[in-house]
Amino acid sequence: MGKIDRYNGNLEAFAAEALSAERTVFGDTTQSDTLDANISADFLRGWGIVGVNENPTKQDFNGLAFTLGQLISYLHQRGIAEWNAAQEYFDGSVVTTLVGIYRLKSGGEGSSDPDTDDGVNWERVGCSDIDSELIPTQAEVDAKADQDTTYTKTEVDELRNGLLDAIAALANPAIPDIPDNSEQTWENVTQFRLTSGVTYTNSLGQPTAAAIYLNGVGDDVRAYVDGTQVFFEVVDGQNSFTFVIPAGSTYKCDFYPNYLLFWYELR
Repeated sequence: MGKIDRYNGNLEAFAAEALSAERTVFGDTTQSDTLDANISADFLRGWGIVGVNENPTKQDFNGLAFTLGQLISYLHQRGIAEWNAAQEYFDGSVVTTLVGIYRLKSGGEGSSDPDTDDGVNWERVGCSDIDSELIPTQAEVDAKADQDTTYTKTEVDELRNGLLDAIAALANPAIPDIPDNSEQTWENVTQFRLTSGVTYTNSLGQPTAAAIYLNGVGDDVRAYVDGTQVFFEVVDGQNSFTFVIPAGSTYKCDFYPNYLLFWYELR
């Protein structure tokens, strides 16, 4: 048999919309939508409730089909049935609770609450795959916290910041420095300055200058030296500006992406 496609909708039980006179609890005269009411002593006995010279009623047929369909609808909602102390379980039975999914161990007692028996009878399993690696218990998590390989939040932040700096360095490679005694000339460094807002340092050992050319409409551009804003202008077509950077000072330029045409520096 080929794969059966799932019903595309909210699966309800057979006769779920029957009128009160059309469906009753199996063997009774009242109607109920709860499984507790429908799974009665008469339901468990079955058609034995019908006398030799009697015929089953339409209401009983609807009640029987509704109860079985309601069970199927419940499993469509839950996927895995909820644990219940009154249910009979066997080795490998799988249940769910608000805490997680559990599998009954070999020889385990199924009536024990999975959430509170500390793994004596039930074992936690991964939610995505019943055969996946067990989710660690709280005790295992606490034990891990005492090991030398555990990092504090500060240490994690430092590792993260170091990684971000390394990524920024790869995205904006350093321009080779020219010796201090060389003659300074304007050098096109556009390919090294494509990212807005990146902070650079003048490590030439002498003052330098930056000349920036942009083309755009409506967005502003700002330049900073040692954190102080030294230039501001709203871009309207092609704009250019120049600012001086003392030796050892930091500098950056905030501009709208794709507005940068050229970036020259005196080096």
